[in-house]
Amino acid sequence: MKRNYILAGIIAAAGFFLTACNDAEYTILDNSVYIADAASSAQSANVSMEVAGADVKITVRLAKQVATDVEVQIGLNAELIDAYNQLNSTEYKLLPSDKYSLGDGKVVIPAGNINAVYTVHIAPFDLEGNRYALPVVLTNVIKGDIGKSDSQSQFIYLIAQPLIVSVPVMKGYNNEGVDVHPDQDWNLLVPTWSIECWARMSAYSKNNQAIFDNWGDGETEVYIRFGDANAPYNYLQIKTLGGQVQTARDLVGGVWYHWAFVYNGTTLYIYRNGELDVQFDPPASARADGMVKFQRLKMIGSGATYFPDQCAMSQVRFWKTPLTQTQIKNNMYYAVDATNPNLIAYWPMDEGSGNVFRDITGNGNDAQVGANIIQTWEHNVRFDK
Repeated sequence: MKRNYILAGIIAAAGFFLTACNDAEYTILDNSVYIADAASSAQSANVSMEVAGADVKITVRLAKQVATDVEVQIGLNAELIDAYNQLNSTEYKLLPSDKYSLGDGKVVIPAGNINAVYTVHIAPFDLEGNRYALPVVLTNVIKGDIGKSDSQSQFIYLIAQPLIVSVPVMKGYNNEGVDVHPDQDWNLLVPTWSIECWARMSAYSKNNQAIFDNWGDGETEVYIRFGDANAPYNYLQIKTLGGQVQTARDLVGGVWYHWAFVYNGTTLYIYRNGELDVQFDPPASARADGMVKFQRLKMIGSGATYFPDQCAMSQVRFWKTPLTQTQIKNNMYYAVDATNPNLIAYWPMDEGSGNVFRDITGNGNDAQVGANIIQTWEHNVRFDK
């Protein structure tokens, strides 16, 4: 499986990085030095890590030119990562010190110039689903009668491994499908759950093309399919807990979509490409204990008659917790740590051959692919491009 790496620089929410918008405005008007990447609360920057590594270019900027050199010291503040993780429900770690070179951290903006670029080199390495961060700060102004901007003097660069994988292209065949524990009942009870995946349908020509079915013995059905009885069928529908909800009829054949289905115990949410698409409150669970039962889990389970279109799928993750939108967005394009205790199963579906999708969590929930389900494999698929 081919993998590259990417360095994603994202500034945290206003409450985390900004002390007060008005203070920042007045400081800059009076001239100050700041990190250019931190000047916009909605900004993100991507730096690809090639075979030789990655160069993170940190631009240190003045609000206006001055007639003398300005020298600034750059450093790191690991506490920013803790605050960011708490705010965003993430699990970033400080980038290992042997993977980058900060050098002396001194940045000189020559007289008459408005900015200078400082480069931090990061060596290539396999993240193995972990998330790392480089929390950059301007520690002080060494030379020049200029103050640093309190609100724009810190920036976190988030490091992630983009998915470049093989994916199976599947369709229905007889009563076959992709079955987790096909020869035994799972009997899994959870109060909350999330399922996420990438899926691309060749078309939406038939109703009831089911991508997930939990076989809940009629107690707590979770049935996820494209199309119900009335055409056109280019929408996604979930039937669960005695109710159902569906997206708009606007899905396009041949387009990849990232889907995340989240149940928090009272409300069911559907996220499409990281954005909330629709939500509803289904009737109360049929179980007295309020649990949702996963007797088995089946994918591509409608058979040849009701699943004639081709479906490419990848990165199916089954969680016992309700994912937040921030978590969904942070994880869409990247591998995640398979040892996360909140994962029930994680099927990358990137084997490139064979008839078993391995559960890489170590929980033993491998999925058996039925005969003639996989039509072909596509390789080097990347979702963030």
